[in-house]
Amino acid sequence: MNNLKEMWRSANHLERLSFPLGLVKSAREILRCQLRGVGSSSDPGLPEESQVVICGGGVMGAAVAYHLAVMGWGSRTIILESGRTGEGTTWHASGLVGAFKPSLAQVKLTQDSIALYKDLEEKGLPTGWKQCGSLSLARTRDRMTVFRRMKAQSVSRDIECHLVTPEEAQELCPLIQVDDLVGGIWIPGDGVADPYQTCLTLIKEAQRQGVQVFENCRITRVDTTDGRVDGVQTSKGTVKCQHFVNCAGFWARNVGKLSHPHVKVPLHPVEHYYLHTKPIPGLESMTPVVRDLDGYVYFRENNGRILAGGFEPLAKPAFEDGRIPETIAERVLPEDWDHFHVLLEQILHRVPALGDIELERLCNCPEAFSPDCKWIVGEAPEIRNYYVAAGMKTIGVSAAGGVGRATAELIINGSTSLDMYEIDVSRFLGLHNNRKFLRDRVREVPSTHYALQYPHMEFKTGRNLRMSPIYSKLKEAGAVFGQVMGYERPSWFQLDENDVDPLDGLQTYKIASTNTFGKPS
Repeated sequence: MNNLKEMWRSANHLERLSFPLGLVKSAREILRCQLRGVGSSSDPGLPEESQVVICGGGVMGAAVAYHLAVMGWGSRTIILESGRTGEGTTWHASGLVGAFKPSLAQVKLTQDSIALYKDLEEKGLPTGWKQCGSLSLARTRDRMTVFRRMKAQSVSRDIECHLVTPEEAQELCPLIQVDDLVGGIWIPGDGVADPYQTCLTLIKEAQRQGVQVFENCRITRVDTTDGRVDGVQTSKGTVKCQHFVNCAGFWARNVGKLSHPHVKVPLHPVEHYYLHTKPIPGLESMTPVVRDLDGYVYFRENNGRILAGGFEPLAKPAFEDGRIPETIAERVLPEDWDHFHVLLEQILHRVPALGDIELERLCNCPEAFSPDCKWIVGEAPEIRNYYVAAGMKTIGVSAAGGVGRATAELIINGSTSLDMYEIDVSRFLGLHNNRKFLRDRVREVPSTHYALQYPHMEFKTGRNLRMSPIYSKLKEAGAVFGQVMGYERPSWFQLDENDVDPLDGLQTYKIASTNTFGKPS
């Protein structure tokens, strides 16, 4: 099989590599045997009533069920999974677990996840948790400004981190070349987990405490009475319930449409690539996770191999007709080496030695993103006792432990111990759930996961949805528009046309004038 360098050079002439689904399936079955007891309840029939119904048997649904069980609601909870547990997006995810997130709530939720996985491992319950640390790299002065701010924030957020020079970065990970780097930030408490292993462990522990799991059970309708969840209709019968949790991953939007009124869960899948090399002799198992943010790529050690991926500047929407296949074989898409080329080039630039390593497979496994690249969590505004935990944008295992606990708190106590307004499901309007809007916006969203977040950053896609009658007059007067809840409103007036993009009225933001990313100078 060709090595990566040859594939990069001949991306336009590659034969497609067949994805070894049989091998993956075999690995999953072995793990299921090791974790005996995971799967459908021994009782083949659905209960007539359950206080909580969780839709989705991935790592998120498993985490919600686990925390409900820990809080004493195990016998009151069931999980309904349309296929088999862990076979949505959980089985192919990269498993990166990093504490730094855009909001304080996400930081705290991720820290809860890390604490949970550590605790389970100490009890002999497998999660694949490995505290190998993470190293994020900076190619520009602006990126180092972000890292310095992260360092300042780390004190209040209780995250150990260290700014490093290019030479120190290379000492931490000898695989990388550092000639073009300005510096980096080292976070020793970060690590990786195995999403599939974690999912099965959480489900097994939840089952041990009374949770029932029903596989191959598809929800067809969520019933309501007086604006409150009343039950669910499924392919195996009807279940009365008082609480419903939508943890359906990239099916969450479609599940939201199974109730009346519909629940807005604006998600759209995009093609997402994972590159797996063959085993590399001498590769250290504790090689840190490396994020080359300015190159939009990352890599990690995975069972003696390198697993690499990224978030390309322009993503490709998947399943644009809204119909997402239920089987793994149908969801795994053909490789598009032309599209992956931009990421492969950056991976080889950062780790030149990979050019001589043989490729095992390139996996094109779609992932779902929200229109603002944030998680979607909380009680739906349309229906009482209808909860959502979805849109984790490839890092579900990083979010699951914390989001699962917060969702369980919300169900049992009616509130959470954290203020999660930034990721609350109620932030969306109906227009945000429009399929055309999502298809347009999702092309741009994944890149923001690693992109520099300048002050007043505005999306360029999905614009001009709501405009005032005097919009054209304002634009003629030099208005630079920002979008708030889909509404275009002037942020300021700019008379120098050279500073404004004539295509969309957006200005290119820079930080050279303040060096503070919005903080007072």
